[in-house]
Amino acid sequence: MIFSVSLRSLCFSVVKTLLLLLSFSSYSQEARKPSRLKHRISAGPVISLFKNDPHFTINTKAKAGANVAYKTEILLGRKTNVLLGLEYMSQGLKFNGYYADTGFTYLYDETFAYTHELRYNEIQVPIGLKLAFNGDKESPYTGYLFGGIGFRYIFSSYVVIASDSTETTPYDGKGTIGFEHELVTKGFNAFYHGGLGIQKNYRATGKSVFLELTFKRGFSRIHYTGHENSNNINFRDNNLAITFGLRL
Repeated sequence: MIFSVSLRSLCFSVVKTLLLLLSFSSYSQEARKPSRLKHRISAGPVISLFKNDPHFTINTKAKAGANVAYKTEILLGRKTNVLLGLEYMSQGLKFNGYYADTGFTYLYDETFAYTHELRYNEIQVPIGLKLAFNGDKESPYTGYLFGGIGFRYIFSSYVVIASDSTETTPYDGKGTIGFEHELVTKGFNAFYHGGLGIQKNYRATGKSVFLELTFKRGFSRIHYTGHENSNNINFRDNNLAITFGLRL
């Protein structure tokens, strides 16, 4: 409960700060030319780093993930900018574990006789600062660091549960994947993010192409309940995104 309240307070503080930044940005655009905004579009693969409870799972393997993002870059200074984004991320994993059918309970015999394949999709809103090593207009290349927090919402998930011994599939359909600690509503929580990037500047047009490495760690672990509460597993889902993009 303490965790949820503190996280909710953090959300309200971030929203207030964001509104102030956007108000400042709008005023700056009216008072100054050229525009103080840049638009960033990127996409790339995601390397997921899952950590499960070894008492309930074995052989955890990440499946291929993907990230697509749009970000607004608010130019505050020569080397310091604000990044505000909207992202889609898809992650998946596969592991061996238990399965309790309706009306039955687990037998913890360490056989882990069922294979679980999970895929979940989420919308993320990252908010952060970008700190460049040099100004965009000074060099054809700019290296930079960035980091901050963000909010995430799991809007869909899919689960396949198969028996390794009988080769049957007890369940194949929509999943019930949320968070160990819910924030505001089911499937909603927050994360930390940080990374580094390098961009190629085309000074004649003001545009750039860039490559970024972004690491994300959730505030709360993912909670997986299987099918009709057949499972009760929490797992950490850190990830590393490798994205290529265009800055306009």
